[in-house]
Amino acid sequence: MTKQIFLGAFEEFTPNFISNAWSHPKSDTEGFATLPYWQNMARELEAGGFDFLFLAEALGYPMQADGTVPEVVIREAVQIPVHDPMVLVSGLAATVDRLGFVVTASTTAQQPNLNARTFATLDHLTGGRIAWNIVTSDNQVALSKLLGQANVTPHAERYRRATESVELSLKLWEGSWEDDAVVHDKATRTFADPGKVHRITHHGDYFDLDGYFTAIPSPQRTPLLLQAGTSPAGRAFAGRFGECIFIQDRDLDVVKANVDDLRSRAVENGRDPRDIKVIDAVAVVVGETEEEAQRLRAELDATPSRESAAALFLGWSGVDLMAFPLEATLAEVSTEVGKSTLAVFQNGDESPTVAQILDRIASSIGGIRVTGTPESVADQLQHIVEYTDIDGFLIEYTYGGMATYRDFIDEVVPLLRERGLLPEVPAGGSMRRRILGHDSDRLPETHPGAVYRRTHGADPEAASV
Repeated sequence: MTKQIFLGAFEEFTPNFISNAWSHPKSDTEGFATLPYWQNMARELEAGGFDFLFLAEALGYPMQADGTVPEVVIREAVQIPVHDPMVLVSGLAATVDRLGFVVTASTTAQQPNLNARTFATLDHLTGGRIAWNIVTSDNQVALSKLLGQANVTPHAERYRRATESVELSLKLWEGSWEDDAVVHDKATRTFADPGKVHRITHHGDYFDLDGYFTAIPSPQRTPLLLQAGTSPAGRAFAGRFGECIFIQDRDLDVVKANVDDLRSRAVENGRDPRDIKVIDAVAVVVGETEEEAQRLRAELDATPSRESAAALFLGWSGVDLMAFPLEATLAEVSTEVGKSTLAVFQNGDESPTVAQILDRIASSIGGIRVTGTPESVADQLQHIVEYTDIDGFLIEYTYGGMATYRDFIDEVVPLLRERGLLPEVPAGGSMRRRILGHDSDRLPETHPGAVYRRTHGADPEAASV
């Protein structure tokens, strides 16, 4: 039986993302700062069978360790401007009825209480169509210069902070209000039963909280939890908390190994391996012929300037390619930021030179590249699913605006439906129901967040640690 997958659209609240190709003739991102721009995208994605719109986040922009910003960053819009994706979701949720939304928020930058309240609010306003993409933030220089964090936080410590942040968030979502705490009884002037609303006390290494969670229980209570990152620390974190894991691997053997590894880590944490879904990013270019598709891909790759590509790499990896001789390699370079991005270009004695990286960078950042006719693209996607057992695809931003998705929707989605990879009628309901395939909006019983749940009279030790 053919495995059915789900589809997401990979965007950021910016005119220029991933491909760095906002200046391409097919790009149409001039209105990115307006609500109608995103409303139109949401309508077309929903009609086209997409399951969710994934909104990445950038808390800063490429800069040197001393805060110096290359001029190309401003001139060519390299991760600036970037607007706030959180405030966009409620307007889009009111625009479409089925499409879900994934919003990125950083455990390094955000305070858990306010972040948890925001996601609880969005879970109410979307009717359960919200997910949190948990990141630890790789642009540590920006966090220091723009948010006042004193020092670069080492990679492992960022994940320790993330673990505590998520644990506290789960206490707030799951352990504060009992299911029947809100009674809304006008006769007795009782909005909520005080005996069923619980004080949360948490004193940890990174966060302190003592009080009540101010948001009432939402449809999912805890939003669907996504997580990006395949470093050892990232995989350990994902195996414990993640429900949907986002990867950007291109080598199908690596994809398969990561899928297997993440599911085994779920088992190690006492979870059902089917409760971890894995999605890989794919950058799709479709042409009427193979020759046209390859020409379109080459045009897209040639759009960013070498200087802007280097700036984008600086923002994602912390490594300034312009500071190295062109004949040097990155084989011995280390970083506390984008480890996965840097690792793509580290292969011992076979590592590419800086000159080669600069020439290839437009085609080297991001996930799997799928190029061809509609039939060829469908063939390639089907092969990826069958070989790796991946659960879905995140269609990456290429040209910018709906030009990224229209050919895929019009030409490829019908073929995927014919092959049984996509359902005839796209799934609805909460994000947890449609992604995990459960018959409940709530966290599975085997998820570590379930231990924080309150029933009247119960006082789980974990809820007051």
